[in-house]
Amino acid sequence: MTLNKDSPVVLAHLSDVHLPPPSPLPSWRHFTNKRALSVASWKRHRVHHHLPALSDAIREDINKARPDLILNTGDLTNFGLSEEFSNAAAWLRTMEAPCLVVPGNHDAMIRESWQQTGACWSPWMQACEENAFPYLHEQGDLAIIGLNSAIPSLPFMACGRIGKAQRARLADLLAATRDRCRVVMIHHPPRGRLVPWRKSLLDLKAVAAVIARHGAAMVLHGHSHDATLSTVPGTSIPLIGVASASLHSTKPWRHSGWNRIAIERRDSGWEVDLTTRQFTQALGWRYSRHRTWLIRDGQG
Repeated sequence: MTLNKDSPVVLAHLSDVHLPPPSPLPSWRHFTNKRALSVASWKRHRVHHHLPALSDAIREDINKARPDLILNTGDLTNFGLSEEFSNAAAWLRTMEAPCLVVPGNHDAMIRESWQQTGACWSPWMQACEENAFPYLHEQGDLAIIGLNSAIPSLPFMACGRIGKAQRARLADLLAATRDRCRVVMIHHPPRGRLVPWRKSLLDLKAVAAVIARHGAAMVLHGHSHDATLSTVPGTSIPLIGVASASLHSTKPWRHSGWNRIAIERRDSGWEVDLTTRQFTQALGWRYSRHRTWLIRDGQG
């Protein structure tokens, strides 16, 4: 996947699909913990707002767009059950372009066996083991780095953490790929105020500092369910959020959607063209955002 002039590489970014849980739910013994609260929330609210018809529409639209690579920034599940991981793997197989995934907080609601959960997504995570994040996917001039911010947290919390070991490996990978167009994937945004504190990345300052020191073309995140465009603190590096792929909302910036990101080589660096497509059953498709910018050599 070489980035040439007049021949862009197209990425599709989606997140927070929250596929429906199995019905009926597994035995009650799986829910004698934080999951019980999440099930109550699902039955009261979330089942009415996260709609399979919306995520199916997003998937079909992405498939029609024929991107070169699909980047999914986590929360395919609701409760992190092994059955949900298997269902999500089946859903990922319906994507017609190669796909990469990083886990979200719902995918790690409680401590579970990696072999029964995350390992199901091994084909979409560079066969990465639980303690081997971040992974690196290289195609020509493009380097995709996938971080795992998903950790089990206390009830009513949805925070994340990268941790010292991942930050060290992230620094090494960014340094080793400094001549590439580097795209970082993470579920929790490494910036304050995009989500409430209880949902934040606990070591966001340390993660942002690593990215600021070594550079990147962009950082893609989910978790907020908002289509946002900000920057990594202390830098001009774009920090790109996306609405949940399944969310029915009255707020336009939270309508279900995905980001189309076209990257093209220029003499002085990389040109990035960002288009956001959003969908509601009442209004259909709309283009809600279009931005173009240049990343200078040595920054991306």
